[in-house]
Amino acid sequence: MNAKLSEGLKKLSLDFSVGQIAQLEAYCSCVMEFNKTYNLMKADDEDELYVNHVLDSLAAAPYLSGLIKDGTAVGDIGSGGGCPGIPLAVAFPNAGFTLVERMEKRCAFLESAIKAMNLKNVRVLCKQVDLVEPELFEVEVFRAFHPFDKKITKWLLKMLKKGGHLAAYKAREEKILAEMEEVKFLVPYYEKIKLSVPFLEDHERNLVVVKK
Repeated sequence: MNAKLSEGLKKLSLDFSVGQIAQLEAYCSCVMEFNKTYNLMKADDEDELYVNHVLDSLAAAPYLSGLIKDGTAVGDIGSGGGCPGIPLAVAFPNAGFTLVERMEKRCAFLESAIKAMNLKNVRVLCKQVDLVEPELFEVEVFRAFHPFDKKITKWLLKMLKKGGHLAAYKAREEKILAEMEEVKFLVPYYEKIKLSVPFLEDHERNLVVVKK
């Protein structure tokens, strides 16, 4: 097993089975292969992929365990190369994940990765967010998708069931404050949770959580 992945999972107190680790390794192999052509995400080698993308995605798992239960419908919005949706789907095998992505090439990659990983709790929805049916998800996650603005926030809330939660991976606090100020009439209250990503402890990472 990759040393960064092994140590990172320990730092996050995530006790993954041999099967779950094998799924993450299969995912990494797919990304590294497709990256040559598709430029899915910035990762020059396996270590960078595991730290900057996989462990970054999993850093929120301890908090999300309070929201994602058996059978929870989770949407990864603007999934791109599959983060955070695919690592989270490995972490929560009894929840149902939908990877929402508009670009057909990326959708083809996601389908290929899911098959290679033998990931049974994930499907790909190749659609623009404004065309996704309303109230489809109980939890929505996204990372490197889009800043909160009026249009995007309305679409995100439309896809979310009443009482559901939106969890957005974000970086610096001042940027979060500026974004949320823009949409305060749509999101009057939100929670900001500080995340610590293994090997990136000096990088500011936060999870912005909104309840509908």
